[in-house]
Amino acid sequence: MNSLNIRSLSVHDLLKQIKENQKKYQNIKFNHHIKPLKNPMEIRSIRRKIAKLKTEYNKKINGRKI
Repeated sequence: MNSLNIRSLSVHDLLKQIKENQKKYQNIKFNHHIKPLKNPMEIRSIRRKIAKLKTEYNKKINGRKI
């Protein structure tokens, strides 16, 4: 999901995506502790996606344009 797609989401959709990605992040991180992942960079990419979603959510809630 690129930044243009993230900007077009509504506040409700952003919250939904944040929660889904946080669950996915927790599961991947837990599984990585048990058995190392083939591609550990997935952890970083999911964490960054969550940060992008939260940033856009905060922009919409606060009514700012950055």
